[in-house]
Amino acid sequence: MIPIPPGEIGKAICEKYFPEEEWEKEYRLKTGIIRRISEYTGFNFNEVLELPYPYFLLLNKESWIASYTKSKEGMEILKNLWRLQQTKADEKSVRMHSGGGCNGGRN
Repeated sequence: MIPIPPGEIGKAICEKYFPEEEWEKEYRLKTGIIRRISEYTGFNFNEVLELPYPYFLLLNKESWIASYTKSKEGMEILKNLWRLQQTKADEKSVRMHSGGGCNGGRN
């Protein structure tokens, strides 16, 4: 799964990009990850549960990403998660928003 920061920041990201109503929490699937991996790989539940842990984690991430690539909304979520993980400044955007403009302030 895509790493989400712990604490309040992670909670805020989840609430914004993965909204969930109170009743949905009550009916959250307990075997959802196993089912998703099973559908992604064609393995049955027992085969998924017997996977070496690193391979299980890899398939968990891959199947999670694959499930979001099936819709335009899912692709937008993946794009936002990618954007939130970026640590390098977008210098062009910084200049534009700080009054520098595209022409170095000669707008």
